[in-house]
Amino acid sequence: MSGKIEVITGPMFCGKTTELLRRLERYILAGKTYAFYKPNIDTRDQETCIKTTRGTVKILPKAIPHPDYSSPDEDVIIIDEAQFFDDFTGFCQRQRDKGKILLIGGLDMDYQRKPFGCVGQLMAIADSVTKLTAVCNCGKDAIYTKKIAGGPNQIEIGDKDKYIPCCANCYGGV
Repeated sequence: MSGKIEVITGPMFCGKTTELLRRLERYILAGKTYAFYKPNIDTRDQETCIKTTRGTVKILPKAIPHPDYSSPDEDVIIIDEAQFFDDFTGFCQRQRDKGKILLIGGLDMDYQRKPFGCVGQLMAIADSVTKLTAVCNCGKDAIYTKKIAGGPNQIEIGDKDKYIPCCANCYGGV
């Protein structure tokens, strides 16, 4: 089996985790084993299920401080919320060299429209990159995440209570 790195990115609320799960479902149907990770600073509950033709698979990401702390034996490694990890491109390259498939999801930009974490570096080494869009309140494609509450910190865990997806026009006018 040849390894590969697939990165799914875009703003909040664009369906990155849903896309990770959609791709994982294909590997589950192919009989591949998997490990699902997220950063331990993300305290949001993300337990979910995938219904396949072979039954229902319950998925609960394992919270870890950094991918280098994991030693997955599985065929497929899923890493969600990649922007919260320090650089782990070396880990990804080593796993790909071992024949592993890596599915990585994360924000490409923070709420100030600046590159977020190591997602840019991961995009550079990826075999494929999918950039999703959300829906802005005006109905256009949203490529940005705007902070509407909270403080000035780049990393502030939140959901619709703190962030909204915005198109380029609405980012400055909302």
